[in-house]
Amino acid sequence: MSQSILNIGAHLTAFEIDPAYCDWLTEYLGSGGLELIAGDVTKTWPTQWVHQKPDRVLGNLPYNAASAIIAAFIESDRLAERCVFTVQDEMGLRMTASPGTKDYSSFSVLCQTGASVTDGGRLSPGSFYPSPRVRSRIIVMKPARPWGDIADADQFRLLVRSLFASRRKTLSNNIISASRLRAFPEINIVKDSFSAEGITLDRRPETVSPGEWVSVSNRIVAS
Repeated sequence: MSQSILNIGAHLTAFEIDPAYCDWLTEYLGSGGLELIAGDVTKTWPTQWVHQKPDRVLGNLPYNAASAIIAAFIESDRLAERCVFTVQDEMGLRMTASPGTKDYSSFSVLCQTGASVTDGGRLSPGSFYPSPRVRSRIIVMKPARPWGDIADADQFRLLVRSLFASRRKTLSNNIISASRLRAFPEINIVKDSFSAEGITLDRRPETVSPGEWVSVSNRIVAS
């Protein structure tokens, strides 16, 4: 991928954690158009995009860090105009999952409220060398607010993550448990906000749609 990008004359900023591979990339790809950032991408990318967003982002994300990288892009409002990621198949399914399905999670809500997320299809292990033991999936993301603006992003993330802590429990039980957390809103305001949006507290968090989460969170902030 890196070679193909450089071949069309584009400038490429690449992130690589392995020092030996950094040396090989520098020798193999040369320096024309390539800026190579050595180190852990989760720690090094913010220093590169302080004042502006990249035009495009693509990569085969490390399976053990993919969710942290994607969440950091969304939460810092640093998604590029178009992002194309290869992630583990299960993660890709979570990112695009619908409410009420087994793959729907707080990460699904984060992705779908902060971006337009498109499933680009599954890749077999044979698509890579050496072949991994897992299947992969292509995910395409673009900056978007499909369910409207979120009044307080920190409050929104706290609400969603806290109430997904026990996804099989009802909203009522999860709210009671989450009310002990620092910075969690007053319990009656949370319950009243769900009720005002027509969401009964005997539902489970996995049945609440991304748009409903946004509406409840905004109502809590406005209370």
